[in-house]
Amino acid sequence: MNKNKKYTAYCGLYCLDCIPSNKELFESLNELKILLEDIEFDKYAELKSKTNETFNDYSQFLDVLEEMKKLECTAVCTEGGCKEDCKIRECVKEKQYDGCWECDEFKDCELLDYLKGIHSIEHNLKMIKEYGVENWADKRGKHYNWL
Repeated sequence: MNKNKKYTAYCGLYCLDCIPSNKELFESLNELKILLEDIEFDKYAELKSKTNETFNDYSQFLDVLEEMKKLECTAVCTEGGCKEDCKIRECVKEKQYDGCWECDEFKDCELLDYLKGIHSIEHNLKMIKEYGVENWADKRGKHYNWL
């Protein structure tokens, strides 16, 4: 299978650009969690909290770390990765499309509204429609609007 096609999500995002697919990030998160446990950093944080109040929030930091680890995507969109209950995936499959770019209503689609505020969805869908799913990836927009 063509690499561009494999990593193109139904919504028009490119899976490898997405934070949840960043393997290095999740390996680092796992290593950090193990290291913190091994050195019993919780006890150190408790001692440090006497002189630095920020360390009172250490357990909250661990909660955030655990939630970050849950974001990891281990499969591409078209193989069920990312959100298990993705309404966009359901819609595309129901309409028997390869992706939203085949739908004449993608510009006004409410399912894509959330993504449009974060990603270059509309640009990507136009590029896929124009160049095809195998040839669009080098023309994609910024994955995240803040980058």
